[in-house]
Amino acid sequence: MTSPPISRRREWLLRLVLLGFSLACCAVTLELVARVLDARRGGGKEANERDRYLQLDPYLGWRPRPGASAVYRRQEYTVEVRINAHGLRDRARPAQPTGPRLLALGDSFVEGYTVPLEATVTQQLEAQLQGCAAEVWNGGVGGYSTDQEYLYFVHHGAALEPRVTLLFLYYNDILANTIASYWGTPKPLLEERGGQLEIRNFPVAQPRPPAAAEPAETAAAREPRPYLHGSAAFDWFANRLMRGAPGAFQALSRLGLWEPLGDDGIDEQMLVYKNRRGQKAVEAGWVQTGRILSALSAAVTSRGSRFVLVYVPSRMEVSDRDWELTRLRYALNLNVWDRGLVARRLAAMARAEGYSLLDLTEALRAVDNGVLGEPYFRIDGHWNERGHRAAAAALAAFLRERGLLPAGC
Repeated sequence: MTSPPISRRREWLLRLVLLGFSLACCAVTLELVARVLDARRGGGKEANERDRYLQLDPYLGWRPRPGASAVYRRQEYTVEVRINAHGLRDRARPAQPTGPRLLALGDSFVEGYTVPLEATVTQQLEAQLQGCAAEVWNGGVGGYSTDQEYLYFVHHGAALEPRVTLLFLYYNDILANTIASYWGTPKPLLEERGGQLEIRNFPVAQPRPPAAAEPAETAAAREPRPYLHGSAAFDWFANRLMRGAPGAFQALSRLGLWEPLGDDGIDEQMLVYKNRRGQKAVEAGWVQTGRILSALSAAVTSRGSRFVLVYVPSRMEVSDRDWELTRLRYALNLNVWDRGLVARRLAAMARAEGYSLLDLTEALRAVDNGVLGEPYFRIDGHWNERGHRAAAAALAAFLRERGLLPAGC
C-alpha cells in the first residue's frame, strides 16, 4: 500500500492546526465572555440594600420607612424598591377603599424585592380581582417571622379593616419564632401571659436594621465551592451542571474535575424537615408557631376579617432536581429527612384550629419546567416573576372557591 502524497499530508496537518487554533480561539472567547459577565453581574447579599429603607420599630424590630427607596443589584436581577406613604412596598393607596380590601402579611417572598412591584404576588392577585375593584395590600417585609407579622396586624394591619388577611409562612419561620434575633439583628420575642401573647423584650433594642438579606436556605440557593482551575468559563459550566443535573455533576466529580457534593453542614433551620423525635428546639418552634397562628387567627376573626394561612414551599419541595441536589449536598438519609413534613404539619394544625390553609406547592410544581422556565431564581432562591404569577393565580382560585370574595371578583 503506497503512502499518500506529501502534499496531502501537509493538507491534513494544516487542517488539524486550523482546527486546534479554532478551538483555542473559541475557548479563549468563552473565557473572556465568562469573565466579563462575572465582573458585570450584581453582588451577592453583601450590599445591605435594606438599610436604605428600613427604620427601627419598638414593637417589630424594624419596618420600612415611608418614602424611602433602594435598588437591589444582584446576580439574577436589578430591582428598585420604593416604600409608599403607608410604609409598605406597594403602590400609592387612597384613604378610602375602592373595593374589598385584602392584606398580605409575610417576609421577603411577599415584599418581593426580587421582582418589579407590578410582578409581585399581591399586585398580580389584585389584577386578577379587578372585577370588584379589590385592593391587595402588600404587608410583606424582608426578614419578618410569624411573630412580627402578628404584631404588625395588631398594631397596624387591623386598622385597614381587611376583608381577608393572608399570612404567608415559610419554613424558616418555625425556629425564628423562638429566637430574639434574626441574622444577627434583634427582633421581638413573644410569650404567653394570662392567655395573651406579649412581647418579652419590649421595646426591641437594636442599633440598626438587618445587616443582610435573608440567608439562602436551600442547596440551590448556595454557590458551589470554589474550583481550582482558575477558569471562569469552567466554573460557569460546573455551576450550571450542579444546579441543573446534580447526579451528573456528582458522577463527573469522580474524575477529579471538581469537588464532590456531600460535606456541607446542615443549616439549623432545615431541621424542621427532619422526621425525628427529640428535637427540642424544633418542637418548641412548632408549639410557638401554633400559638402565634392561633392568636393571629383569633385577632383577625374578631375584627370581622377572614384568616387564610398560605404555605410558601422552599425550592427543594417544588423541584425534584433541587431535592436531589439538597440530598447529595447534605448527604441526607431519606428514612429521616422528609421534604413534605412541614406542609403536612401545617395542614394538621390548620385542621385542628379551624382556619383555612392554601399550600402553594402543587401550583408551583405545575409551572416548573426546568430549563424552559422555573418559579424560583436558581441562585437567590426566592420566586421570580413566574413564581409570583403562579402563586397569585392559585390564590385567586382559592379565594373564589372558598367564597371569601364578593360576587364579581
